[in-house]
Amino acid sequence: MVHTNFRRLLALGALAFAAGGSGCSTMNNTERGAAIGGTGGAAVGAGIGALTGRPVAGALIGGGLGAAGGALVGNDVDKREQRDREVAQAAALADARAAGQRVGVFDVIRMAQEGQDDQVIINQIRSTGSTFLLEPSDLSELKRNGVSARVITEMQATRPAARPTRVVVREPGPVIYESPPPVVVVRPRPVYVGPPPPYRYGYGYGYRHW
Repeated sequence: MVHTNFRRLLALGALAFAAGGSGCSTMNNTERGAAIGGTGGAAVGAGIGALTGRPVAGALIGGGLGAAGGALVGNDVDKREQRDREVAQAAALADARAAGQRVGVFDVIRMAQEGQDDQVIINQIRSTGSTFLLEPSDLSELKRNGVSARVITEMQATRPAARPTRVVVREPGPVIYESPPPVVVVRPRPVYVGPPPPYRYGYGYGYRHW
């Protein structure tokens, strides 16, 4: 009987765990952790309680402990996700504000035409972190509209930094040294030259014999 109740409680715990997991899409992490921890703890507690003949009490205790532990873990995840969202929102807002305050080419022309001092224009460029990538047409436009060479030089000095390029260094391949083939010297066979035949001379009939 005890084993039968134990199996039933385990089956109910598994069904409750599956139901809790399927309905977690609309829950936050705290609620999700409490639900999963409670169902899992109840199943484990029922199993332990069944060994002592008190499966219901074990399920209640296990479910309570599991729900509390799961809620703590889920709440920590919720706080961490909220903190990440706040940091991302603050960074996006800061970038938007900085982009809105940066000085462009036409802003410099407008300040120069209003008669602003060169140092005032330069300070505005520096304080807003403005950068310029001036082309020859921009230089002509600035000069034509009365922007001083000092301000133009400052604008050129604020050229945006180039993005670092990835340098791939490949190791050289192995160097194979091959020794030259051995030199084979073919010596000619000696040729034996015998002495000349003996010299003979005599007199015959109208000819000379050697």
